[in-house]
Amino acid sequence: MKFRDLFYTATESLGRTKSRSVLTVLGIIIGIGAVILMLSIGQGAESIILNQVADLGSDLVFIEPSSGDPMAGPPNPFMEQTITLDDVKAMRKSGLFSAVSGTAISTITASRGDTTNFYQTTGTDQDQLDIFPADILYGSFIEETDVDGYSKVVVLGKEVSEDLFGENNPVGEKIKIKSHSFRVIGVLDEQGTRFFQNLDQQISIPVTTMMRDILGVDTVNYISARAIGDVEETKEELKWLIRDTHDLDNPEGTADKDDFFVSSQTDATEIIGVIGGVLTILLSSIAAISLVVGGIGIMNIMLVSVSERTREIGLRKAIGATEKEIMYQFLIEAILLTFVGGIVGILCGAGLSLLIGFILKSFIISSWAIVIPPNAIALGAIVSTVVGLVFGIYPARRAASLNPIDALRFE
Repeated sequence: MKFRDLFYTATESLGRTKSRSVLTVLGIIIGIGAVILMLSIGQGAESIILNQVADLGSDLVFIEPSSGDPMAGPPNPFMEQTITLDDVKAMRKSGLFSAVSGTAISTITASRGDTTNFYQTTGTDQDQLDIFPADILYGSFIEETDVDGYSKVVVLGKEVSEDLFGENNPVGEKIKIKSHSFRVIGVLDEQGTRFFQNLDQQISIPVTTMMRDILGVDTVNYISARAIGDVEETKEELKWLIRDTHDLDNPEGTADKDDFFVSSQTDATEIIGVIGGVLTILLSSIAAISLVVGGIGIMNIMLVSVSERTREIGLRKAIGATEKEIMYQFLIEAILLTFVGGIVGILCGAGLSLLIGFILKSFIISSWAIVIPPNAIALGAIVSTVVGLVFGIYPARRAASLNPIDALRFE
């Protein structure tokens, strides 16, 4: 028989059991569609984070507490907080940076009258806007005198201002943060999201006030700074500066003896790339499991089909069909099932990726990047076909090896 005849016979056979064929390929469709959707969302999220990191500027440096080598494993939730305002002062005196800002963050209740909400409250200082630029809608931002004087003043995000004061200018008004009364000195214009945090739902107060009156601590969560010279050289000099400030005995400069971690935009980009790679491997593994399960289902259905069509196979062999032709027929059926399932899965996955990406971009994150990963589409088509080939061989060989006399007698 010619390949065209084998193909026609295979499609005719599958057409006689449409419902069973559809249910058989459902696992392949779901597996391929899910992995394309997940990779699309993952790459979209990775793209937006990388763009936001790039927007921060290549001269940005962060320092945060760390116990040992921060690259050696997951962060310790009970990590000792070691970064203080003394480190901020030392960095400002070093001449290595154009701006340095210490930050203490917590989610705290803020209220005005009968309106009370939880907001992310940031303890910061006068250099904050030099590091993370933002426009001021009303009033002014926190100044050095506010930090030095432990002033109870607050700058509101745009949405916080609207929550508490509506469309009115709130400068000069009072709000309560915890049980303390704060005077509003400014409102920031709309900023949107950064690293999936809504900046318009944040409030800022002097870092000293945050530490002493709100949190009761003497440390900050992290320090951000803008380097004047080469970032990598500045990072190395900063490490020795902080070791001296923390009185650390670490003449070799090994990371596992430090109680802090210095990073830059380049480090953040590399970490995001590693995370993206791990997620890709994880999702690919999940897809592989789904495809194996789907392949086993196809093999099972093909074995049932061989059993049901035993007499047909015997008749074909009796009138001259060879073992190779019988095997090819069943193999083509299995490959057709998985290939069609892969194509439908690709279309469903791409369609859902476009739909979800459009929803995210239109209603949640305006800068969301809609990504349809071409490698996932190619992989889906190839793998689904290979699954059909691998899991179709055994049923096809079993059908081809049937004795025609025994097959004709089969009831």
